[in-house]
Amino acid sequence: MKKYILGLTAALALAATSCDDLEVDPTGFYSESVAYASVENLDMVVKYFYATFHNVADIETGSGMTSIDDGVSDLLKASWYNVGGGAFNKLFFQDNYVTVESNFRSNWGSMYNFIRIINQFLDDYNRGMIRLPENEVAPRIAEARFIRAFAYQELIARHGGVILRTEEDGVDDHHQNNKARMTTAESWDFVIKEYAEAAKSLPESWNASDNGRITKGAAYGMMARAALFAERWDDAIAAADEVIGSGQYSLMPGTTVDDYNKIFENAGNSELILPIYFAVGDKQHAWNSWVGPNTDAILATDTESGAGVTPTEEYASSFEIKVNDKWEDFSWDNLASYGNEPYLNRDPRFYASILYNGCEWKGRKLELYEGGSDGFMPYTGLPIRDNVHYTSTGYLIRKFLTKKTYNYTNTLSDQLWPEMRLAEIYLIRSEAYARKGSWSEAYLDLNAIRHRVGLTDKDQTSSWEDYLVDLQKERICELGIEGHRYNDIIRWNKHQQILNGQRVHGIHITKNDDETFNYEVVECDLQDRKFPVKYSIFPIPYSEIHANPLCEQNELWK
Repeated sequence: MKKYILGLTAALALAATSCDDLEVDPTGFYSESVAYASVENLDMVVKYFYATFHNVADIETGSGMTSIDDGVSDLLKASWYNVGGGAFNKLFFQDNYVTVESNFRSNWGSMYNFIRIINQFLDDYNRGMIRLPENEVAPRIAEARFIRAFAYQELIARHGGVILRTEEDGVDDHHQNNKARMTTAESWDFVIKEYAEAAKSLPESWNASDNGRITKGAAYGMMARAALFAERWDDAIAAADEVIGSGQYSLMPGTTVDDYNKIFENAGNSELILPIYFAVGDKQHAWNSWVGPNTDAILATDTESGAGVTPTEEYASSFEIKVNDKWEDFSWDNLASYGNEPYLNRDPRFYASILYNGCEWKGRKLELYEGGSDGFMPYTGLPIRDNVHYTSTGYLIRKFLTKKTYNYTNTLSDQLWPEMRLAEIYLIRSEAYARKGSWSEAYLDLNAIRHRVGLTDKDQTSSWEDYLVDLQKERICELGIEGHRYNDIIRWNKHQQILNGQRVHGIHITKNDDETFNYEVVECDLQDRKFPVKYSIFPIPYSEIHANPLCEQNELWK
């Protein structure tokens, strides 16, 4: 199946148009008469908007790892202090690292830039400039409205109420500055209504050559996510019902690690609702280079790379272990009952998510112990240890890694990013049911996720706090490293409990003369983490406050 590759340059690649009078203005942009001359050209314009998704995909590491949302959680530990993902360590260890003037995690400017461009496109449509069959145009307009709503959703999740810039008749953009923010509730209301409107014109599926384009299921799926954030439980359930009941998606079998990994390796698989595709030589990323084993890079290029951010013991211990044919919570205190084999008989998702000492990887066994070929390096925070590509937690990331061998210097990665998949929809509906006190329905969906990897049912509870213990583990094991954990912690108001005054842990492994191993749980932070209450919401950037007198700062940042 052909993957739908969406690159920033695609919108300008209209040279293949059949028009004889190709018009290019002096700035290099095509005139509307060319851009809207055919459905094929119109698609080029719409594809440009998909760069919004690449912009927020955690796998799109660019020149560092600061795009990885789970780096600001208890699941991952950045190995260095001054390079790559070092900003995560500085966030937790320095006072006031995030400010109104400087916030490495804000996407305010980039999202509003996409919103402005989409508004211009919708303005062209409203002025009758797209003279193509309406049945062809309508789904493309719906794609644009969906992407604009998605951009706003990203802003609301981080900053709260937004400045709504949607004027499509005489485009409202950042040059028309004076405009007040809506409330958070009003902002979510807009986003949810936009998804509903887009769903009316989006197809249930596209042709195979257009795999990856936004569908009706994606609109309802994203509506379910937005409604969950907005605490509109009935809306979340109704939207999730639309996705699950459509028959367009199904959970991929996952009782073995190879089966489960097909979710992230097979384009167009039945679980993907909104996949973001990449392509080597076109739109690519550096996931393997930043997080894979150092020895992979050395074997390919004699250049050190990898291990820039690694899984914590908090993450690894979330995966259950099977003892005497019964699944139970993992604990290092019970190592003897596991036969001193902590990595045998674990939840299949453990093996799909984490590389551990002794696991098979590209025809060899990883040596993630002190003195092993893949190395172990206690976190020091010292500049001299920056760019030393050893794990500081005893683990490496497995999820999204490709087993391909390639040149790490010139050729990067092309693995897909699952912006939304069906497992999330089940977990959204489960949480929404629990919020309503519908415990049997909540556990039915929660256990559906466990069944597909061969785990037994969680016993039903009847309180939010007890249920949340079960939900947290399932969301960690199922959706870890997919960019959900940080927002989950904030949504559940657990940020002070999980992120403030705590330290993450790893496992320090040493090898004995008889080829057995000793395991020691160690702290991977040198001091308690700092996560002040105000970090639970991003500040409105100073540039916006300065330019827009009607825009008020978030209360926690005044």
